[in-house]
Amino acid sequence: MPTAVERPHHDEVRNRILAAATENFERDGYAGASLRRIASDAGFTKGAVYSNFGSKPDLFGQVCAERLASGERDVVDALSPILSSGEDPDETMRQISKKLTEILLEDAPWQVALAEFRALALRDEEIGAAYAKLQQQRIAQLVESTTQYGALDRIESTEAANPRSLAVVVLSLVNVLALEYSAASAVIDQQVITDVIERSIRGFLQ
Repeated sequence: MPTAVERPHHDEVRNRILAAATENFERDGYAGASLRRIASDAGFTKGAVYSNFGSKPDLFGQVCAERLASGERDVVDALSPILSSGEDPDETMRQISKKLTEILLEDAPWQVALAEFRALALRDEEIGAAYAKLQQQRIAQLVESTTQYGALDRIESTEAANPRSLAVVVLSLVNVLALEYSAASAVIDQQVITDVIERSIRGFLQ
């Protein structure tokens, strides 16, 4: 008798599709990425993508949420030593801005794909709903991380900062600077980005 082929577990299917989707979206952008290619790269049929994620906008939203969670862990790991170093507030802010710049530049290709997704959301109702859901989730996750690790408590400011407003500022700033760097790095270079981040955060906190 032929040997029975063991079907992959549901979680394995999702994880393989997410991994393939991440690579395809980052390389080809949202519009350029093909669900058929994503399914093939993951080792499944296109139907497996639909049964696990429903639609291309939903899949992109899930990938972005996964990357955000991973990125937040990277940011926390990178900033924790800086925040606990005992440096004066000015030096702490400079070091934070430099580290955020490094992370931003590494993530620039993904920010380009996210900007494309946002532009399409203006004219596509399904993409618009997926984008709104994604942004709500991104803001909530960033607020939770900021509050959990007490990042704002360790930086001197004249009044208490609103974590949700700060989350919106950070997400918007990161996306715009990543786009400018990707399109015109000779003009918007690493030094400029670091300076803009530092001045923007200082201005918000004051």
